[in-house]
Amino acid sequence: MTLLTLMHRVLTTPTPLNLLPPQDHPTPLAAPVPTMSPDSSISFIPAIMELYLPGIQLSCFNTSRIILHLFSSSHYTRSLTPVQIKFSCSFSTGREIPSHCLTEVFSGDSFGEIEIPYRWSILKNHKQTAIHINFFEDAQLLEAFSLIDFEHNTIVTTLIPREPEEIISIDPLFHPLGSLIMVVLANHTGGLLIHASGVNDNNRGLLFTGVSGIGKSTMAGLWERAGATVINDDRLWLHKMAGVWYIFNTPMMQYAQEPAMAPLNGIFLLKQAPKNGLKKISGVSAAMRFMANGIQHFYDKAMTAQHLERVLDITAQVPIYDCGFKPDGEIVGEIKRSLPPALPH
Repeated sequence: MTLLTLMHRVLTTPTPLNLLPPQDHPTPLAAPVPTMSPDSSISFIPAIMELYLPGIQLSCFNTSRIILHLFSSSHYTRSLTPVQIKFSCSFSTGREIPSHCLTEVFSGDSFGEIEIPYRWSILKNHKQTAIHINFFEDAQLLEAFSLIDFEHNTIVTTLIPREPEEIISIDPLFHPLGSLIMVVLANHTGGLLIHASGVNDNNRGLLFTGVSGIGKSTMAGLWERAGATVINDDRLWLHKMAGVWYIFNTPMMQYAQEPAMAPLNGIFLLKQAPKNGLKKISGVSAAMRFMANGIQHFYDKAMTAQHLERVLDITAQVPIYDCGFKPDGEIVGEIKRSLPPALPH
């Protein structure tokens, strides 16, 4: 299997677009309120929402027939990390996707019955990256297009509604557009995303990864019952600060979750087994097995090389274990005995 084959795993979040109901708790920033203009057409009071991802501030605002409403992103209005880069993010509707001199470099499709059908593509020129989504059965949208300009730190999103006069209500990081944008931004800021669960056990961040259905959520639940805090049970963002790699959660469309982070102290490659067992592994083989579960849409050699350097850096700093386990609490104690001491708070 080639390196590129390992890296072309398409991310998925198994939930329909825009169908998550508003949370019971109040959001820190209210959605814009539609008002009636003298000619009886609908106008909107623009809303500015500040959202934070590891090392990133997103200043989001609507421009026409868009209601920005924080659903799964509702808790991401405070930063856990120093801000490295700020993006201005605009949202508007249109009748067609804007024309740009871009070349399609990567594409994929939704996953069968677990998602509403759509097709995504990544396009690029020498200064800009774009993400284009074609929806086939979404209730609100036909298309979505985000143009990410790294020279001017802007993300301009155009939404094509199914009904031309329809008012669109969205979370700024709605799936799948937001998920793809996060992959691009993580790569741009020196990090990466991975299909994994993660927990914080007394300031020790533990990452559990493997193929779908192997037990990532089960393992997170075992640690939660033992008193640890679950950072996330499906997707993690890895970000380096002051020479140390940390794990973070991200907005998930199934639910709203408080932002959480922990210094990464151990990586566990999961497999189901008749008995619990740990084996420390290292080297290129261990790094490639870890990387195989990454969320990656890399479309040129430079991005691939940068990502590989980060993976090798992580696996050089953080111990990796083969982890065979059965779903009982004994594996928690075995892992605790195998780990190095936690970093100081």
